[in-house]
Amino acid sequence: MFFADACAVIAFYCDGARGLSPRGRDAMRGGEVAISANTVWEISRKVRLGKLPELPPPVALNLTAYLRREGYRLAPLTAELAEAANTLPPHHADPMDRMLIAAAMAEGATIITNGRIFAAYGVPVLW
Repeated sequence: MFFADACAVIAFYCDGARGLSPRGRDAMRGGEVAISANTVWEISRKVRLGKLPELPPPVALNLTAYLRREGYRLAPLTAELAEAANTLPPHHADPMDRMLIAAAMAEGATIITNGRIFAAYGVPVLW
């Protein structure tokens, strides 16, 4: 089981998976990837702010529907995850990343990310 960080989704769909390892690319294609609601928020916000103009139109117009069609599981944010994210050690201040870390920990999942700080939480990371 995997959780994809926003950088992994962007790399896979915008950059031709450049930088992702073969294992990372296989994981993104493999059907066992969850996309957290906060990752959808991060990507759609970048699109709306014009910071991600290269996102293909079918993706940019309705990211949630596109991700579902691609076979990703969309993972909700819950009050329990929000609370768990706030109990994590202060290795990293980004609240979206902390929510993703809490979600991955709750499910025993690996995070697909290029963020090196994730490993400080003891969560498995794949890029």
